[in-house]
Amino acid sequence: MSNTDVFNLTLIDSNEEIDQINKKFYGRFNYPWPPSVIHSYPADVTTLFLNQDIGNWEHQRIPTDLKIWVAGCGTNQALLTALKFPQAQVYGTDLSTQSINTCRKNADQIGVKNLVLEEKSLNQVDYEEEFDYIICTGVVHHNANPEITLNRISRALKKNGIMEFMVYNFYHRIASVACQKAIRNFYDTSSTIDLDLELTLIKKLLADFQYDGLMKSYLSAHVNMPEAQMVDQLIQPNEYSYTVESLGELLENCNLQYLQPCQNQFDIDAGRVTWNMKFTDEYLKAQYNALPDVKRWQISNLLMMNNSPMLWFYLQRKDATIKRSSEESICSEFLETSFSKSSMLLNTYYLDNNKGYLLNEKPLKFPIPATITDNLIRRIYQAAHPGIKMKDILHQLKVRDDFYEVNEIRIKLTTSGYPFLLAAV
Repeated sequence: MSNTDVFNLTLIDSNEEIDQINKKFYGRFNYPWPPSVIHSYPADVTTLFLNQDIGNWEHQRIPTDLKIWVAGCGTNQALLTALKFPQAQVYGTDLSTQSINTCRKNADQIGVKNLVLEEKSLNQVDYEEEFDYIICTGVVHHNANPEITLNRISRALKKNGIMEFMVYNFYHRIASVACQKAIRNFYDTSSTIDLDLELTLIKKLLADFQYDGLMKSYLSAHVNMPEAQMVDQLIQPNEYSYTVESLGELLENCNLQYLQPCQNQFDIDAGRVTWNMKFTDEYLKAQYNALPDVKRWQISNLLMMNNSPMLWFYLQRKDATIKRSSEESICSEFLETSFSKSSMLLNTYYLDNNKGYLLNEKPLKFPIPATITDNLIRRIYQAAHPGIKMKDILHQLKVRDDFYEVNEIRIKLTTSGYPFLLAAV
């Protein structure tokens, strides 16, 4: 089976060529669509939780005055990052003129001062060890040669910096790629792609698909999506996808390694909390838990298939001087740590279609404890206090000291996706 049977690669020969195709595509369909609400965060708090995401309970790995690059920022990711990290200097690059202009317009209206934007392809950047934190999500897999692109991004990361990285999960993209390739078979793409024709075709297909099965279910989920989201899923010109194993091979070739899974809103909304599988059979559990992190995650990727989480991870350079911590060691340190309840006020900007983003007079108190729906997690949260270690709270509540349970508690209370508890240091 060739790559063209598995991936949507029929339109490209080089990164330069796909840059022109993607520039045209995202100029026609600005991605992502404008969020209805934008929040600005107080100083330090996002950095503290970013440290906790990777198991740094002392909050020392990532500085508060960091330099961030949002690589392939689209219409709003760089803006949202600048608002989350108000003490950081944030750089955003994208090859789409329209995306950069939209981001700059909204940033200027809100009054963001810590953001620099530039229209530039990832295949043209020449940064060298400049950034403490790089965010690159949903971009590299749309290049002709992802390894060349990722190597450029990797070189921009400081030796002990952190990268937040996402590419498509192979098992999430089977129907998507099939649809993309089917649409291209309706007409001759040898000379150019016709986005208006493809948009017409996909809209008619969404309204007139009569065959039960995976594709009907997949297409039905896109009927009422914002246009930019729908077309990015169903007629994007080019994409690769990966498993934990094949992504690991790509990282290896780009001087990068896995750190930890990154919580993201898509997995949170879908209830995909962890890369670890839960087993009741003691032999199976022992065999699985004894494996290195990446081996476990690959097993989960294979067995959970389209129900596995997104391939959204924190990375570091292979030559970093700070050794990677395993999930098990992070959980062990978590048990020895005491926590305080986090509380902050967020300024909220809401989108008015006529006036742009307007500041809500009343700040939002965040996080909201009432959103904790799991009874055990709520009880642990309520018991948290700077004077008591997590292991003692779990002992008092008669919670088993089990890796799967402890790791899920850690994720649901102390990560950026669930920012309820801060390590007391």
